[in-house]
Amino acid sequence: MPWIPARSADKMILGQALKLKEGKVLRIESFKGDRWIEIKKLNSNEFEINEHGYNNTTYKVKEDEMKVILRRAIDLEFPRSHQLRISLSS
Repeated sequence: MPWIPARSADKMILGQALKLKEGKVLRIESFKGDRWIEIKKLNSNEFEINEHGYNNTTYKVKEDEMKVILRRAIDLEFPRSHQLRISLSS
């Protein structure tokens, strides 16, 4: 996927993450590629969010908790970014 605006990234990423098939990974990167967030769908209602950059943490969240965790992670990892790159992998 191409670049997306950072301001509306949480809504677009949440929509894409909910459509993921089990085992697929959605990766959100900064322009330089030195920081990223990966979202992996574990089963129908559970996701794993890996932060790499400022924080190196892993969260296992349910679908209803994902919006809050994702917004917090985007704000922390990409504070001055205007555009984010999204890619899909297995």
